[in-house]
Amino acid sequence: MMNLSQVEAFRAVVLSGSTTAAARVLHTSQPNVSRLISQLEKAIGLLLFERSPGKLTPTEEGLTFFTEVQRSFLGLERLDETADKIRRFGTGELRIAAVSTIAFGLLPRAIKRFAQDHPEVGISIHMGHSSVISQWVDSHFCDLGIVSQLSRQDISTEPDVLYRIDGVCLMPENHRLAEKKRLTPMDLEGETFISSAKPDELRKSVDRIFDQAGVKRIINIETSYSSIIWSLVGLGMGISIVNPLAVQDYRSAPVVTRPFDPALPYEGILIIPKGRPANRLVAKFSEVLRQIAREECEALQGK
Repeated sequence: MMNLSQVEAFRAVVLSGSTTAAARVLHTSQPNVSRLISQLEKAIGLLLFERSPGKLTPTEEGLTFFTEVQRSFLGLERLDETADKIRRFGTGELRIAAVSTIAFGLLPRAIKRFAQDHPEVGISIHMGHSSVISQWVDSHFCDLGIVSQLSRQDISTEPDVLYRIDGVCLMPENHRLAEKKRLTPMDLEGETFISSAKPDELRKSVDRIFDQAGVKRIINIETSYSSIIWSLVGLGMGISIVNPLAVQDYRSAPVVTRPFDPALPYEGILIIPKGRPANRLVAKFSEVLRQIAREECEALQGK
């Protein structure tokens, strides 16, 4: 039965053109290469080379056999490359979860930039509410998550604030309030308001501001998804207060935004499992996320 050393010697001779050159490649002696070739021919019952003084020429059978050898070795090389990637980057796959505000805009742009340097990495994207994403990360179902809020009781993940930015009032471009440069709760008295869903913490903050100001809004629709809020506002169904980064994703929509006082801060928080061994892919993707978040916040603040 043939063995790997014999096959390696055969491959090296075909690729290098001589037993002497093959010996240098394999860091062995020329007689040992010749011996391995003879053993291989005997083991498989094929004449692999035509022999002449100082030269070995592959036979037709030898070339056919070499084709299969190459396929096998290329497969081994791919396995070696895969092992190297796992050593350097972990499993070679990222499982990412994000709230809708991030999942529809900032996250895809971060993935695009990341993929330019790491096209071989598989990425699986999941979307959910902050509490669900925290559970996914805590259970290691996802490698990292981006949430809009984090429970004080959640101590099993490591949080990192990607951005903190003030919310804006979103309205149809022909809305009466679009004439104002800045809005307050009093401006929204009696307005149809599309709200984030209960028991969202941001919903509580918004409601608290209007309650303290004694302002009554008409709330007939509520949702947890920024894309739905944008669509409804664009259709003239009402106004809302939203994360301005979400508005960035709908620049062509028939909507406008105005600053809102008092400030309602929106956050994007990156979380990873606490105590998990360092993963270079997670670290690299996290850095790209920070870059994208920083760039987009700076672009908004520069307007």
